[in-house]
Amino acid sequence: MLRKQKSSAQLRKETVLSMKRLCLLLAGLVLFILPSAFASTVTTDKPIYAPGEVVTFRGEDWAPGEPVTIVVTAEGGREATTLRAVADSTGAFELTATMPDADDAPSSARVLSTGRAAARLAGPDGARYRALARGSISGASSQAAFSEGEAETDGARLLQLEDYWHQRLTIPTGKFNPGWVRKAADDDKKIPRGKPKGKKKGQDGLTAVTTSAGKFQAGVLSLDPDNFISLGPQPEHMTGCTGCYNYTTTQGRVNNIAIDPTTTTPGSITAYIGTVGGGVWKSTNCCSASTTWTVLTDDPLISTTSIDTVTLDPNNHNIVYAGTGDLNYGSFSMGSQGILKSIDGGANWTILGSSIFGPALPEPAGQFPQYNAVGKVRVDPNNSNNVVAGTKLGLYFSYDGGANWTGPCLTNAFSTMRQDITALELTNMGGGVTRILAAVGARGFATTVQYNLNQNGANGIYSANMAASGCPSFTSIAGNGNGFKYQSTATSAYPANANMNAGSGTAYVSSSSGNQLGRVDMAVAPGNSSVIYAQVQSITPNNDSGCGNANGCQLGVWVTTNGGTSWSFMGGSAGFSLKKCGAGAAAGSGDYPQNWYDQAVAVDPNNADRVFISTFDVWFATRTGTTFNDTTCGYSFSGSAGPVHTDQHALAFLPGSSSTLVLGNDGGVHGATNANSASSSVDPTWFNMDTGLNTIEFYSGDISGNFATSGSPQVSGGAQDNGPSSASFAGSPTGPVQWQMGLGGDGFYSRIDPVGTGSNLRFWQGNNSGGLSRCISNCTASGATWTSKKGGWGSDTQSFILPFDIFRGGISGGTDCPAAGASGGCGRLVAATTRVWETITGNAANSNGTVTWYVTNNPSTQNLTKQTLGNRSFINQVKYAPKTHTVAIAGTNDGNVQIGFNLGTGVASQATWVNVTDSNAVLPNRPILGIAIDPTTTTSPIAYAAVGGFDANTPSTTGHLFRVDCTANCASFTWTNKTGNLPDIPVDSVIVNPNIPAQVFAGTDIGLYFTDDITAAPPVWQRFIGGLPSVMIWDMQIDRGATTLSLWTRGRGAFVWPLPTL
Repeated sequence: MLRKQKSSAQLRKETVLSMKRLCLLLAGLVLFILPSAFASTVTTDKPIYAPGEVVTFRGEDWAPGEPVTIVVTAEGGREATTLRAVADSTGAFELTATMPDADDAPSSARVLSTGRAAARLAGPDGARYRALARGSISGASSQAAFSEGEAETDGARLLQLEDYWHQRLTIPTGKFNPGWVRKAADDDKKIPRGKPKGKKKGQDGLTAVTTSAGKFQAGVLSLDPDNFISLGPQPEHMTGCTGCYNYTTTQGRVNNIAIDPTTTTPGSITAYIGTVGGGVWKSTNCCSASTTWTVLTDDPLISTTSIDTVTLDPNNHNIVYAGTGDLNYGSFSMGSQGILKSIDGGANWTILGSSIFGPALPEPAGQFPQYNAVGKVRVDPNNSNNVVAGTKLGLYFSYDGGANWTGPCLTNAFSTMRQDITALELTNMGGGVTRILAAVGARGFATTVQYNLNQNGANGIYSANMAASGCPSFTSIAGNGNGFKYQSTATSAYPANANMNAGSGTAYVSSSSGNQLGRVDMAVAPGNSSVIYAQVQSITPNNDSGCGNANGCQLGVWVTTNGGTSWSFMGGSAGFSLKKCGAGAAAGSGDYPQNWYDQAVAVDPNNADRVFISTFDVWFATRTGTTFNDTTCGYSFSGSAGPVHTDQHALAFLPGSSSTLVLGNDGGVHGATNANSASSSVDPTWFNMDTGLNTIEFYSGDISGNFATSGSPQVSGGAQDNGPSSASFAGSPTGPVQWQMGLGGDGFYSRIDPVGTGSNLRFWQGNNSGGLSRCISNCTASGATWTSKKGGWGSDTQSFILPFDIFRGGISGGTDCPAAGASGGCGRLVAATTRVWETITGNAANSNGTVTWYVTNNPSTQNLTKQTLGNRSFINQVKYAPKTHTVAIAGTNDGNVQIGFNLGTGVASQATWVNVTDSNAVLPNRPILGIAIDPTTTTSPIAYAAVGGFDANTPSTTGHLFRVDCTANCASFTWTNKTGNLPDIPVDSVIVNPNIPAQVFAGTDIGLYFTDDITAAPPVWQRFIGGLPSVMIWDMQIDRGATTLSLWTRGRGAFVWPLPTL
């Protein structure tokens, strides 16, 4: 979930150079070197930079004392920035320049003073730059290339993302009750299951088969009238992506790994993984590059697929537990829905403690809700009836296999402090005694929506013996008195032997006051229970090159060899000591401010002195050594592709094996079978293990025209962490396929121009910071050309996810696009901030063609929101009327619905936007998450609004699905509540079947619903479960030609189903 890029100049003040999940383009920075007496080079420290970010140029092998001139030009730019450096006595130099801010004009270029960031590079938005260095003595020259990218820091991006998730549930009161979600799940069970009425067209457009009559062949896709078919991505292909780090392939985040200790033969090992939104997956042929995975939790009775931990009963490998929720201090799921338990290796599941482990934490009035999570589950090796669960509220104990629970049980006396359990280990100490080790690890600094994460006074490591009932009595085993102190380095914020105040009960105040521990992760050596390693996140900012004086970097790693009686600080483990890969990497360059998000520890099963830890990369060390070696090199690898995706969350050795180590990260699963060879200078050989996974978290997506009958149907979607990606189907796939990632960063909305076929289709993809790019040909291929076509909305208040739409046409009696095959496609798009922007030149002829955006509002300053939520008042959704490009609809985060007329003129401020909200007399004053216009209507539209939040926040206006009927140009209008028997759960998307306008679909946080008669009072909704798990459905799209409905889910990719006709 996080991201890797940075936003603008403010980030130089706020945080470290961001390299997170925005996969950035690894260009060969040194392009060529002219022959000379010196093999002189100039390079940049990375290949892509955010607006306003500092670029570091490094020179090597120039003549000693030689003046070097560097001329930086942008492709298509007429101005240049000239930099000057003087090589030192070794022939090296270093100097910096600053990328232009997003709104800077090219004329902002100026001369750089050597070694200072005093120059601002000239160039257009999204430009690619070339730096030509030439020595005045040797005559040597060298070039480097780098690009501008849409970017932001993880910290800034996370705040936006947290805000976004909370708004959709809590506006206008800010309140959230876990019971609301449980009730919705219960109400869902009462809703009838069924299939929509109608017939499905065959390939020739004449043959029809009724629903439940079996499969039919439509075009090249074997679509099933009874079930949705998954299209993937399985996985996403990264090679050839624009602005990406290349890890070859990627999938969604993997939080945890469990390996069956009874299966040890390579190629037949059983393993389980827990994913952030895709459920539990199982492999029976682990662990190699040929490993494949099968999902276990698509049962519609399982109400969440967000999994934080998977564990096996050490006494019975067929008993599997999975904790739900997401402990990683994000706000990106519906929280915990209990613990899943299987007694047959994942074939069937029961849900434990759904009323105990609620989705959210209890909060005082006026505070944002925080999601709960079962982050750890462990089974007593001496008694399978004893199960322990670690949550954000402390520990819970079951003494009957999970049927009943006692808790929360605290490991300490500091009940006013956070009690987040970030590590939990149960060890057989002999004689029937089971030792419990638990770490409390709140990250130690708060955010707007997680207000008390700074209450870390209880953070520490605690020990107890398993009891026969109730809560065991714990003792702190890490403190100032037994060696849990910091061993300072030259640049540390701490003096020598500084107290860390673990388990002190006093929250962090400064580097000299309060508990200094953030998140704590821990591992016990499998071969020696007296050896325990603890990795700790720093709260005090580390002022090194990797951390950039931000919170949340690495504090260090401590180890005990006597079960916690005494501890020692591991040499080389401080953030100031960590180095990136590659010659010349400086101490501290491997530090990074997100240890609160990605930490894990694994000890060699056969050698307690060998340990692996993770941050954004995986590091190896020995207990008595002084170096932590970066083994995965996620941001500093050599060659065309990196071995391992960044942001590591899980490390698991094959039990009993020193060689087989499996990693779970933001890109899926990786592994090595020679981990035993790791040393301070040797890395394991890593390989990808994503085959079969389908866990991408989509926000939105689109399918090409006449999808079910086309000879080359295509898809495009935008995903959390893994950018926008696309695929083309040629042949007869019946399930998921690999997709091609197009751009780095988060992917949001994606749209495909409806006019064109095959390689001539034009794709539009959005990503971070309001970015919007276009590809005009071969868009699903590796290396496709994407060009920024972003409008001038940079200074507008806007959603974290910029919404946009493309007009499709093709409906009889309405306005239309040019004929199929016409050059350029349809090219009409709208995008929304607080205003609606439009272009009718999206079909500009070539990649450099001008796409002109203008504000439709009249006056241009007209704000379509209520402006009651500050920077949270923005448009969530904007869509054209399917039948005419002259009408559009917008839904806002603060409960407004506006319908616009007279769009499509090509002239600014010509549209008339009518506020049909009617003071929320019927429509609730909650976020409008989805909108749709009936495809049979034009200037007297019938429209629908899908509403987020929960009824309790607007008790006088309840419901989640509403219809408005307008007279001409909405001179008058009437709202009707069409929620009917839908559960009280956020409805994220709504769409109307153009073939049967009374048939409406609603995508919700827990699945898909439909009604065959929206005109009924009230309509009767049914749950459509054919082929679908219980997963959030954030977007739905219907193709031009109305052959196919596509769903875009959070954690299980994209699905399609053939639309029925009358």
